[in-house]
Amino acid sequence: MTHILFNGIGWTDIALTLNRVAVGMFFMFSGYHKLFNAERHRVFADELRSLHVPAVGINQWRVPLIEFSAGGAVLIGLVAPLAAFGLLVLILVADATSGRARIRAFKPIDRADRIDDWLYLPETLYAVMLIVVISAGAGPYSLDAVVLSLIDHRVG
Repeated sequence: MTHILFNGIGWTDIALTLNRVAVGMFFMFSGYHKLFNAERHRVFADELRSLHVPAVGINQWRVPLIEFSAGGAVLIGLVAPLAAFGLLVLILVADATSGRARIRAFKPIDRADRIDDWLYLPETLYAVMLIVVISAGAGPYSLDAVVLSLIDHRVG
């Protein structure tokens, strides 16, 4: 019992896989809807305009295409750390633009409340989840693991 209290129950590979699959699915579905649902695409393009993001004509397609393709790569675990890094860049830009505007709207009462508001943003959680993928890799239940085993087999 002491071991579980201090070290957890184990199953780290499963936990890391669930983290990777969840964050990959989120971005893949988010990008898909911004690409293929006219209403979602319009709302996204309008948000980019309201935030004064440059090159809306390109970014309204580039951002969801990256979300969709990199999200799919993270989901299946194909060059997952690289794909997660690309998504992390997008999410940090989202935090700096729309996240900052939402924090102002929350009207934090002090520094602790401001920190709490930043931690409340879903983008912050997604950034942490992506950092886990960047740091730990795709894990044993991924295409990256299959590719690495084939490389190791050829080299060995």
